[in-house]
Amino acid sequence: MSLEQHGMINFRCSILPPPTHQAALRVLKNKSGKMFIGKQSNSKASQWMKAFKLLIRQHKPNKPMDGPLRMSINFAYPLLKEHEGKHEVIAKITRPDCDNLVKSVLDCLVDEGFLVDDSRIVHLNVYKCHHYYGPFVDVIATTEVENPWKRPDGTDALLDD
Repeated sequence: MSLEQHGMINFRCSILPPPTHQAALRVLKNKSGKMFIGKQSNSKASQWMKAFKLLIRQHKPNKPMDGPLRMSINFAYPLLKEHEGKHEVIAKITRPDCDNLVKSVLDCLVDEGFLVDDSRIVHLNVYKCHHYYGPFVDVIATTEVENPWKRPDGTDALLDD
């Protein structure tokens, strides 16, 4: 049985994590002169998204995932010079910010038909690091089947007085 039949997407793309998504947004004009906020097609973020979409197409499910979804996205950068040759994973505490990295990946997943809409994500886990196997971007998505606030006795922790 495939991962998709279990309501799951799981893949790794050997690509540097995206440049900051926010920096790519600009006030642009369409052909009729109407102004809108968007990305220039030659921006680094747009170029990254095109490359990422090509890489993920081989993992595309038969139909987009829908319903409440749980997602994990890991962004791995190459090790820093002082760590080269070591078998390490080191948290990356410098820019870009996790929220800006996630936006580019989610836009690609929706555009390529992996997800009906990113509003369906109810649980999101993001990790960015320098990794000995880096660079790569990992994406794992599953259907949400459990109430995260449910206690072992079955009561809901959010209903406490």
